[in-house]
Amino acid sequence: MKKIAEQYNDYIYPKPITNMQKAISEDGYVDISNADLFWEKFYPEKEYKNSLNVFIAGCGTNQPIYFGLSNPNWNIYAIDLSENSIAYVKEKLIENNIKNVQIEKQNILDTNFKNEFDLVISTGVIHHTKEPKTTLTKLVDATSVDGALSIMVYANYLRRGVYDLQKIFRHLKIEQNKEGIEFAKNYIENIIPKYHEAKRYYLAQKDNYDSGIIDTWLNPQDIAYSALEISDLISDTGAYFQGWFDNVFCYPNAILYGVEVNFKLLDDLNPLEATDFTQSHILQAGKHEFILRKKKEFENLWHNISNIKETIKVKSSSFLSVSKELDLSQKLGGQLIYLKHNSLLSAPFNFKEGIIWSIVDEVSQKSESIVIHKLLEKCNEFSKNNNLGMTFDINELKQILHKMWKQEIITFSMK
Repeated sequence: MKKIAEQYNDYIYPKPITNMQKAISEDGYVDISNADLFWEKFYPEKEYKNSLNVFIAGCGTNQPIYFGLSNPNWNIYAIDLSENSIAYVKEKLIENNIKNVQIEKQNILDTNFKNEFDLVISTGVIHHTKEPKTTLTKLVDATSVDGALSIMVYANYLRRGVYDLQKIFRHLKIEQNKEGIEFAKNYIENIIPKYHEAKRYYLAQKDNYDSGIIDTWLNPQDIAYSALEISDLISDTGAYFQGWFDNVFCYPNAILYGVEVNFKLLDDLNPLEATDFTQSHILQAGKHEFILRKKKEFENLWHNISNIKETIKVKSSSFLSVSKELDLSQKLGGQLIYLKHNSLLSAPFNFKEGIIWSIVDEVSQKSESIVIHKLLEKCNEFSKNNNLGMTFDINELKQILHKMWKQEIITFSMK
């Protein structure tokens, strides 16, 4: 880890957000590991609480500031290998009068926590370690029995060209300095062919500044995973895969609409297999973001439709907007926009789906959720009041809700 520590000390990463308060309040900056904003994602079985004991493992420059400001009732312990990143964070903690964050230089492998933290966050760290599974095991050990882990590791689908260029730059002995950065940028922008996979990745990224170039193209140690390889990473660590943070590009239901595909043939795939299928088609993912739990009962939780009972609550997902409204006269279900994904359009709803969504959304606008059996009553009541001549049954409703969950349109919870 010496080379990695030296790299992040010389080129702190990610790019520091100098005014985090403004970024949060005015620019809408969000870290998806913020369980306070996405409670049902992390703890679907728990009543909400605003005080958590949190461990940020490999915190970089921004996460301690963001979480300290966003969640003043959290107790946060953060570690990193970069002395310069830590110094920057400490300066910002004082500047922002943040009292709930402790930060120090520490290697994850040197920690010995046992069942201590409600939430463990590791964003873009595990794939830079020599022993990713051992590192993840340390993080699982640190998590309380009913806690959650928010993990991000590189995905190999979009990053395939990255490793070709890393290999080229190693052969050419390109170093981590100003000249090396300029060489790498010029090589990508002007020398490799336009169809090279590395160019596609480069153009898709927002971190083509000096530290970002170093982190991606001149990094001495990183590994990317297929969705299937996530299973190997997790196995024997004491954790279970609860689900992806965002399903949009993980299930074919969200992005292959209009294509002649028999989705029922894919029903037996586990969530990792479904994602590998989807990403093998679109080659979009440069990272995997997922939630782990320590109890087996949460494994593949909502992927298993058998877990969707009539008593489960439903709520609309975040970052959605309406593109086309439900149209009763034309019996059109409408369509949504994924604001988080450059205004990508969702699959169009059929008429029944549109009715279900409109009822769920109406409830969610009040920051509430609705129990499935109550949703069924409201759907049939809506049909009767509007003389639609339609009947909704519980099994059909569950199937539609499960499809919407795969499309990242709704979330489920038990409380």
